[in-house]
Amino acid sequence: MSYNFILSSILFLFTFCYMMLLYYAWQNRETPISVSYGLGVLTAFFYTFGYAFQLLSTTVDQMMFWIHIQYIGIPFAPFIWVIMTLQFTGKQRFLTKRTIALLLMGPIYTLTAHFTNEWHHLFYKSATLDFSQGFPLIDLDRGMLFYLHIFYVYIYHLFGVVLLLHVYFQANKERRKQIILMLIGSLFVFGFPFIHSVDALKIPIDISPFGLIFSSLFYLWGIYQFNMLKLSPLAMKKVFESINDAVIIFDTDNNLKICNKSANNLFEQIPNNKLIGKPAAKVLSHFPLLVSFIEHKAEMDNGSTQSMQLREKYYNVHFSYVNGSNNFPIGKMFILHDITESIKYEESLLLQSKQYEYLAHHDVLTGLYNRTYFEEEVKKKLEQSREKDAALMLCDLNFFKEINDVYGHLTGDKVLIFAADCWRECLPVPNILARLGGDEFIMFFEQIESKEKFFKQINEIRHVFQMNLYKRDNIEIEVVPSMGIAFVKEEGSDYEHLYHTCDTRMYEDKKNTKEHYSMKEL
Repeated sequence: MSYNFILSSILFLFTFCYMMLLYYAWQNRETPISVSYGLGVLTAFFYTFGYAFQLLSTTVDQMMFWIHIQYIGIPFAPFIWVIMTLQFTGKQRFLTKRTIALLLMGPIYTLTAHFTNEWHHLFYKSATLDFSQGFPLIDLDRGMLFYLHIFYVYIYHLFGVVLLLHVYFQANKERRKQIILMLIGSLFVFGFPFIHSVDALKIPIDISPFGLIFSSLFYLWGIYQFNMLKLSPLAMKKVFESINDAVIIFDTDNNLKICNKSANNLFEQIPNNKLIGKPAAKVLSHFPLLVSFIEHKAEMDNGSTQSMQLREKYYNVHFSYVNGSNNFPIGKMFILHDITESIKYEESLLLQSKQYEYLAHHDVLTGLYNRTYFEEEVKKKLEQSREKDAALMLCDLNFFKEINDVYGHLTGDKVLIFAADCWRECLPVPNILARLGGDEFIMFFEQIESKEKFFKQINEIRHVFQMNLYKRDNIEIEVVPSMGIAFVKEEGSDYEHLYHTCDTRMYEDKKNTKEHYSMKEL
């Protein structure tokens, strides 16, 4: 088999490999660097594929045709290299429309100069056949426009190299390995064409496609060793910095190694880089509870979480070990998730629940229990008080309609509140006090010492109402209650019967009260 067929077969094999890499880049197209990497592979595909057929060609015209195919990709290689390095180093913010347009001027120049060469012969002065290797090769006499193309290509390459070197000196050990792979790969991509372009080694065969083969091997190694297409090192850092939760990493001796911006916002003293390497007790001196949690992690399970309050906020602090390549812990990671809003929401729900429960059991105006709650509670008490001397008392306010008519309903409401306060202060305890509605109140006394003493207490309450008038806004009103009382030992423990008895006796008292006040007016 001829030498040129062997070289073509190698190039065809790697053309197939480039197709596989293109497919891999397409699968990871969500990551911008995967797109630029895929486009770079595509330029290599056109170059390698075109040169493989060029080696099999026998005439100048055939060879020039395949050179044209190669130049579909060649001009864009430096352009894509710059974009890829900007993305890899986290500088993609510079990839504006204006920047991309400026960078595209180089490829556009090369395409124009190359494909119009037949008009001016300034890119290639001449093309002849060379049979020195035993098979035909094209010998191109390069012109001024070709060397201008070479100039801009290596300006682009130098820019990317400087950018990578700048990041290299700021990177950790793992990142430096990735950058070295990028640099070595670029030397094959741009170094071999440079050697061939300036005839440094006087090799008649174009070694540039074979340089692409070596660079692809390095990039393949990087892909599988470091998963470079998934996230670049600085992209990983950017993700780390963009996490809303505070992330703090300590070594196994509880010395600070790294923290993100959210942690900086939470702990004002952390942004000082001098604190890197300092113990947790010093870094988090204002948060002793968190320090205690960090320092006792050896006693707790990996993946454990503890809730705690730090200053005015609440956090779920999640702990996990950071393992090295040997799967042994080399550090501790603490993620602080702010749950303050959740806590406040839960407290709000609890408060609303209590408010709803209060409204369900109480009268809104007076704050006393309402009819529903009173009946439920008294019926329970009556079941328990069969052996006790308990009492039920019903009352309303005489002349209340006249108060509303003369002074207005707002004053009437204030009088009801005044009466409720008097009942609270003066009634014997224990008792359950409720407002039935309107001017009607009801009370249950779970235990009374004797009827005589109880009546004496009720008469004292009447006297309190007589002595303590409602006084507000230059108004004086005497609150005159009528009362009806039923005793459990005498009337039984049936609530409805007790209520009916109280109601009857209250209206008897009301009749007597009104007669008394009528005589008083006379």
